[in-house]
Amino acid sequence: MHGHRKPDQRHDRHGQTAEARPRRRADAERSIARILEAAVDCLSRNPEASMADIARHAGVVRATIYAHFATRESLLEAVTDHAIADVAGVIASADPGRDEPTEALTRVVAAAWRTLGRYHALVEINARMPHAELHHRHGSALSALEPLITRGQQAGAFRPDVPASWHLATVMALIHGASAELSAGRIAEDQVEGALIAAVAGALAAEASS
Repeated sequence: MHGHRKPDQRHDRHGQTAEARPRRRADAERSIARILEAAVDCLSRNPEASMADIARHAGVVRATIYAHFATRESLLEAVTDHAIADVAGVIASADPGRDEPTEALTRVVAAAWRTLGRYHALVEINARMPHAELHHRHGSALSALEPLITRGQQAGAFRPDVPASWHLATVMALIHGASAELSAGRIAEDQVEGALIAAVAGALAAEASS
């Protein structure tokens, strides 16, 4: 009689089976997500939080963080990308294609601002970036907003004498300014959203025809 044959399990050069590789990737993705969330929490309390602080909050050893992020700077870049993707998703969910452009802009800016609530420390950190790099990193969020800006210009609601990119840069600058003012304690939390929305609407509004 022939003995039972063991299933043929092919291994890669690291000795992993085909079945094990997806599990390891999933484990790595969960670990990265936990680290990014811990980084957001730590940075919101202390913008100078160290890799060790973030590791403790994530419930992992420092070696685990360094396995995914070689430096604190690379971790901050990943957290920034995570935050911007979050905001871009919120902008899309706020349905910028619905309603009159000014009304839609008000709704979208309010939704984006509320999502940014947990990222104010990150906004402050990233304010030190060169403008070109900052603009590039915000690409996904700005792209989600651009069709609304263009629609508003075509409808005569937003100034048509400047490019859409100007309006987008203005919105980004006002949001960052509002975050900085709030963090510095120069405006109350219950006032800042209304002030931001009014500032954005005023900055983008087309001049009334006489």
